[in-house]
Amino acid sequence: MARFRPLRGIRYSPSRVGALGGVVAPPYDVISPAQRDGFYDASPFNCTRLILNKEGHDEAARQYRAWLDEGVLIRDQAPTFYLYSQDFEAGGPRRRIGVLGALALEPYSTGVVLRHENTFAHHKRDRLELTKRVKANLSPIFCVYSKPGFVPEPDGGWDAKPEIDVMLQGVRHRVWGVRSAQGVETIRAAVADQALFIADGHHRYETALNYYYECVSGGAEPPQGDDAPDDDGAPAAHVLAFLATFEDPGMVILPTHRELVASGGADAIALERALAESFKLERFAGDAAGIEALLSALAGAGKDTHAFAIAMRGLPHLLLATRAVSHDSGSSLRELDVTVLHDDILGRALSAAGGKENKLAYSIDPRAVIARVRLGELEGAFVMNATRSEQMAKVCRAGELMPQKSTYFYPKLLTGLVFHALE
Repeated sequence: MARFRPLRGIRYSPSRVGALGGVVAPPYDVISPAQRDGFYDASPFNCTRLILNKEGHDEAARQYRAWLDEGVLIRDQAPTFYLYSQDFEAGGPRRRIGVLGALALEPYSTGVVLRHENTFAHHKRDRLELTKRVKANLSPIFCVYSKPGFVPEPDGGWDAKPEIDVMLQGVRHRVWGVRSAQGVETIRAAVADQALFIADGHHRYETALNYYYECVSGGAEPPQGDDAPDDDGAPAAHVLAFLATFEDPGMVILPTHRELVASGGADAIALERALAESFKLERFAGDAAGIEALLSALAGAGKDTHAFAIAMRGLPHLLLATRAVSHDSGSSLRELDVTVLHDDILGRALSAAGGKENKLAYSIDPRAVIARVRLGELEGAFVMNATRSEQMAKVCRAGELMPQKSTYFYPKLLTGLVFHALE
């Protein structure tokens, strides 16, 4: 059973920091150096000084403790669930609603918390070193679960004034505290019988486990069962988490497109020949109209068709590569576009075309990656449709792992709304 509990969150004091829009930021892994400079300039208290401090993790820890001592950060007196809504545009106005709280850590072997992506070891080492120094979860993980019809509500209803209301990068973020016994129990019970799928924050979840093993338990598993200590009693056995339902109408998954920075010598014309052996290929003009026609055809490919829009430096045209999805492999992973892309295109086809070791980067903007190829900034661009939530759940339940950057849940959760102390 998932054990999701209220916590006494650590939050910015508006009287000390002013408008909260100046102190929040997206997660560390989507902040460019230029964006970090902008957040630094926005406020001397911006949370990037904790999650991406220019002088390193020791300075982040010093800053964090100074802010606690000076009352810049204050801890809530009562255990609280933080109802968190995001209003944004994605094919029309959307709203995603979930809850921030303390999720009891579970090893993956229990089947309570399920992952769907591989992780990068160097990211986990970096985040663990930061966590050891700060002794807090600075950014939440994001989990989804299935509960048709369940929508958490603020204690005073939706007409109640939110405790936090900020705009950042076109998204409105609002937070209400849920502290009533009834409100807390409603949220706790809704989650208790669910498997939780990590949507975003695999590195942060595994870092929380590693912190517990290395700094608290000496390798012993976190306490389990309903009688295990709550967050006040064993904070390091919990992780700051945002939980929302698959069924939420604001649940948007975007594809993460691949930028081929370097292929190690692949020939574009040879790649087209190699692709023709296992995919149906259609050519599109490389101008603006051709790009729009290509992306329209990609979007219309349908659930039972693997489809990829491809631009390669050295090809005068763009390609749409398609083939039917096979359900006979016995692997839910092989049914995913992202797996076919990595195995059959970035793997076998590029290798057959003379490629050696691929260097990839990632983007959620399909037009931008294709344009960068046409400008000569990239060797290639591989654009695909999004992984669907039911596909992600199927992979998780099968115990399989997707390639890194297989999903992009939009919008990102803000850092700086609530911090979770580990001591």
